[in-house]
Amino acid sequence: MSGEDLIETKNLHFEGREVVCLIKRNRRARRISLRINSSNQVILNVPGRGSITEAKNFLLSRSDWIRQKTADMPSQVELSEFLKRKPRVFLDNHSRNVLFDFSESRKKNIYQITTDSIEVIFPDSKDRETSILSFMLELARIYLPARFEKCAQKVGISYKKVRVGNQKSRWGSCSSKRVISLNWRILLLDYEIGEYVLYHELAHLQHMNHSFRYWNLLDEWLPGAKNIDRKLSSAGRELMLLGRTKGG
Repeated sequence: MSGEDLIETKNLHFEGREVVCLIKRNRRARRISLRINSSNQVILNVPGRGSITEAKNFLLSRSDWIRQKTADMPSQVELSEFLKRKPRVFLDNHSRNVLFDFSESRKKNIYQITTDSIEVIFPDSKDRETSILSFMLELARIYLPARFEKCAQKVGISYKKVRVGNQKSRWGSCSSKRVISLNWRILLLDYEIGEYVLYHELAHLQHMNHSFRYWNLLDEWLPGAKNIDRKLSSAGRELMLLGRTKGG
């Protein structure tokens, strides 16, 4: 069962723009919170026993913040459109261009990975976006753990296992059981920035916080880590909008 249940939607209007707010009951949440999903969608999370009336009042109080943040967000585009415009991915330290097509004669994905490209033909379907997203997840689940393992070997850090998913807002996470979770979109980051995400999570295996000692360690591994972190924040604004399912 999902930890979130949609309660209702509310349309917000800002100078000719409409922003849809999805009001959700989130049993994992400890407090009322807002998350900007895209230029036209926000999520209002309400704790399991939280007051809906109080949450709506909070939403109203944050109206100016929502107007500003959504106006600053890039427009959400389909994954297929993005990959046609920016086809470069990093399975390893060498960039490759993703080239894809759809064919009614195919019953399953056919793909070939060369030195410079990833060519894939999908069976034709009504939901092409899901086909492309599933393929990108498949690639990430093969190649991101291998990239992570190389980084771990370089710094001599052990871990239990790596999971790869379609997280909505986080590039990665590290559990107390030494399980690493990575976002498939790391494949779309410039190699230096993608490696930063991997080392960022490795450093959490030593320090489960963002303390001074944490940043010192990360800076030993990757000099100028905080500068790379700023590049990640900039790149992430567009990439995190890709491959989103309807309803957040």
